[in-house]
Amino acid sequence: MGFLIHFIPSFGLGPILSTASARLFKGNPVAGFISGVALIWLFPFLFYLNVVVGETLFPYGIFPSAAGMPHHGMSLDAGMHIGAAFFLGMVVNLLLFGMIVYYLIFTIIKKYRLNFLSLIKKWDVRK
Repeated sequence: MGFLIHFIPSFGLGPILSTASARLFKGNPVAGFISGVALIWLFPFLFYLNVVVGETLFPYGIFPSAAGMPHHGMSLDAGMHIGAAFFLGMVVNLLLFGMIVYYLIFTIIKKYRLNFLSLIKKWDVRK
């Protein structure tokens, strides 16, 4: 959750939102906070990725412009398109990267759980 929150423009509230969303989904809020803070530098790239994915799936000019509407200029049309492309890209990236990151973390934890536990505390862990 701490990684995925950076796909959404949170205006600096990413660590708080990642902690709250981890708690909401019965995850570890401390891990959500740590990943929210540690990956905050990644936000500009993920923001750009939202636009690129949205623009790929929803290219400009796919729908005809609403010509003839009063005060409907080219800048408003372009702004509406960029906003729609960003939102579409954000939803696709959240779903795609959410599933990928969850599967990778689940696989790593499943495979190396006993090794991680033995590093944290000198437990006698049997396989």
